[in-house]
Parts: sequence; C-alpha cells; structure tokens
Amino acid sequence: MSQTKQRFFLAAGICGYVACFQWMYANYLYPFWGYFGFDYNPPAARYVALAWLLTVTPSLWMPLHLTRPSQLAYWVLYVAVIIPSMFVPLNAGLNPPDEISNLMLVLFVGFAIAGLSYLLPLYSPTTFRVSRSVFWKAVACLAAGMGVSLFVLFRHHLQIASFVDVYDVRDASNDVSEGGLGNFSFMSLTGAVNPFLIGCGLFFKRWWLFLAGAAGQLLVYAVGGTKGSLLSILFISAMAFLLKFGRIAFSLKITYGSLALLGLACLSYIWSNGDPGPVHAMALFVVLMRTLSINGLLTAQYYDFFQLNPLTHFSHLKGVNLLMHYPYQYPVGEEIGLAYAGTTRLDATAHFWATDGLSGFGLPGILLVSVLCAGVFWALDSASQRHDPRLAALVTTYAAYNLANISLFTTLLSGGLALLVLLLYFMPAQNGGSELALANEGKHRLRSKGVLRQLPSV
Repeated sequence: MSQTKQRFFLAAGICGYVACFQWMYANYLYPFWGYFGFDYNPPAARYVALAWLLTVTPSLWMPLHLTRPSQLAYWVLYVAVIIPSMFVPLNAGLNPPDEISNLMLVLFVGFAIAGLSYLLPLYSPTTFRVSRSVFWKAVACLAAGMGVSLFVLFRHHLQIASFVDVYDVRDASNDVSEGGLGNFSFMSLTGAVNPFLIGCGLFFKRWWLFLAGAAGQLLVYAVGGTKGSLLSILFISAMAFLLKFGRIAFSLKITYGSLALLGLACLSYIWSNGDPGPVHAMALFVVLMRTLSINGLLTAQYYDFFQLNPLTHFSHLKGVNLLMHYPYQYPVGEEIGLAYAGTTRLDATAHFWATDGLSGFGLPGILLVSVLCAGVFWALDSASQRHDPRLAALVTTYAAYNLANISLFTTLLSGGLALLVLLLYFMPAQNGGSELALANEGKHRLRSKGVLRQLPSV
C-alpha cells in the first residue's frame, strides 16, 4: 500500500475514533460519571471544529511504521492524552471555551515538539559488551533479589483484592513501607524489571520469562494494589499481538485497534440497554473512563487549578524542593483530588503535560516538558538501536502507559524508564537484531520515497 493510501486510511480511522469518542462522552461518560467531573456543556460549533482539526492533523505526521521504540509511546500519548484533552475540557466546562482553545493549541504544539526527536540522528556510543549469559544472570539476580525483599517485607500484608478494594491494600502498604523501605524494589519491579521479562518472553517465545514477569506483577499487585501492574500483563500481551502482523503498518494497527476497542465497548454498553452488570460495568470503567478518557478530565482540572493557584516551578520534584519552596501541603495529585473531589484519598496524578507542565509553569510549561520528552525519546531510541524496535517497544509498553499517566521525571526514575534504557543498552543484540532494526528504518525511508512498494512492514 502506498504512503498516500496509508495516510488516508490513518486519517479515516482517527475520524472514526473521534466520532465514537464524542458519542461515548455524551451517552456513557456524562450519565455515569458526570458527578466525577465529566459534565456535559456542548460548546459552540467553531470550538468543536477546532478540536477536530487539532485532533486529526497529527495523522499527517504520525509515524506510519515502527522504526524506533519510542514511537509506541508517541502513539499512546496521541490516543490516550491528546485526543481526550481536545474534547473533554470543552465539555467539562471548568473554563470558558476561548480559554480552553488556548490550552488545546499549546498542547497541539507541544505534541508536535515531542515528535521532532524523530528528525534527529541517533547517538551511537561505544557499547560496553557483556556476554548473553552474564547479562541474563544479572537480570535474574536483580529480579529475584527485589522480589524476595518485597515478599519478606510485606509477607503479612499480601492480598489479592478486587479493584474496588485496592485502596485498603495501598493504605496497608504505605504503613509498612513508611520511610522508604521497599519502595525501590516495588517501583523498579513494577515499571522496569517485570515488563522487561514479560516483553522478552513474548518476543523470544520464552514462556518461562513471561511467567516470571507476570508472577512478579502479581506480587506487586498483592503488595500495593496497583491496578496498572496487573493490567500491564494484558497491555504488553495485546501489543505483542498487534506487532505480529507484519504486512500491516503499525500506525493502522494501533489506530484501528483502538477504534475497535472503543467501538466494541460502546456497542456492549448499548446492548446492555444502559444498565451493565457489575463485571461489565468494571470493564467499561477500565476501558472507557480510566484508560481512554480520564486524561482529558485531568488536563481540564490541572489547567483550571493552576490558573487560580500558585505554580510549583518544578518544586513538586524531589531535589528541586530543596532549592525552592513547594507552595502546597500535599503532593500535586492529592491537591487536585482535594480541590475537585473533596479528598486527598483520590491522588489525581496525571500525564506529564499536566503534572510537570501546567503545574510547573502553566501553558509555557507544556512546551518546556515537550522538549524534555523529545530528549527522553531520543535517549531511549539511541540506547536500543541495536535491537529489533518491536522488542524494545514491547519492553517499554508499560513505560509508555506511565508517560500518559504520571510525571515525566517520575516515569524516568521511580517508574523505571531509566532502568529500562540501561537494560536495553547493555542487552546483547539478538542474532540479526541490529541489522533488522537498521534495515527496517532504511526500508521505510525508501518506501516513503516510492522506491519500495510491497515489502512487509511493521
């Protein structure tokens, strides 16, 4: 399929997704979650047209093929942050539409800035070579050491709770880990080590690796009640499934896969006559509200809150708060939860454009953290360039999810992305891995120039 046709189908898929999202907002989010903040104040047609324009336009530059692992994170940000942030703030009505349009335009520019990293040549440092056996023994010792320390520390508080009861598990976990004990193992296992094992297990078809990583995430869930750790097994597995079909461009897979997920969820809601059962309601919550919509609401709340209250100037970050005063009693997410839900029990952490950008410097902060995000993408792609980009994308799938839900700096450090970059840097290249990665990027460049037409693509 030619690049022009791929762009056409990509734009058509995005249009279908946006139309379905708008229907879902009016018919599911507002009736079920209006009390949570998903109010429905339909804006004037010109603002809706602007939202459509800013939402569909990125389909003209989004990467068609997966030639760098960070492109997966870029796509996740597009679907889970940018699209809902163009429509939910307009409907929620916390600010006048003309102010929201300024927010939308700055987010659009920030998203484009983050994608500029793909115009930069990758850095090729001298690789510190380690043998395959030494590397995997080191990973095994790291995973086992962290897992055992976590089990020993929390052995009297392990609990496989339902999603409804996870906050009780978290409170117990916080009491045990007070003072920092176990936090490093907990965060590193959740965001880096376990996803690395799951991704490698799926890619190399080493099921013992997959099971080890899945068991590790189950342990993390039993310790801290973090829904994301459990759902990461599904996320990474779903991404492995998408990457299997080599003759369909990655951009079309993720666009139409997202459209199918949203569409099927909406159809299931229609079939239930607006009255889903407990399990069905939980599934709709996870897919429609928590995964595909909540970031838009958080964008609106952070924008509204920091227009009326002091900016943090990054003092919400550990280390920076030693140099300047943090102006709030609670962490940023808890302050937002207190302001809009009336309780600090709801930690309303959000994507980095909100948590770091809007809280740090307002609208200019969005542009600043977009530059930093481009740098993170470039570092990840440089460190993993010897590997098949599909492998690196798989092991960083959960990190991509984190980027759409927490601070950029938290994703790097506590969230384990920096550790994943190191693991990919030191990991010996699989047979033919570096050659395949280079061939993929070169092949897609030739295809974009019309030289190649029919070769399989990722």
